[in-house]
Amino acid sequence: MRDTVKSFLRERGAAPELRDDDDLFDVGGLSSMAALQIVAWIEDTFDIVIKAADLHLGNFRTIDAICSYIERHTPSLSGTGGEAE
Repeated sequence: MRDTVKSFLRERGAAPELRDDDDLFDVGGLSSMAALQIVAWIEDTFDIVIKAADLHLGNFRTIDAICSYIERHTPSLSGTGGEAE
């Protein structure tokens, strides 16, 4: 899943040397428009409905944060049978 996320981000213009904990918007070169694309892509790719309360950059600012969000909200990846919390 992490490689899939990285590939998507690089297709959207993220710096190739980006580390998993780098800020995608400050260091990675992504725009606020990319943030909307990330949210839509996550919903489509992982069959997740992202709630309005979850729409803050903390969930999508780094590759680590994106992967953690996806894992928490995808039953097959989290092993919890759904959304944690």
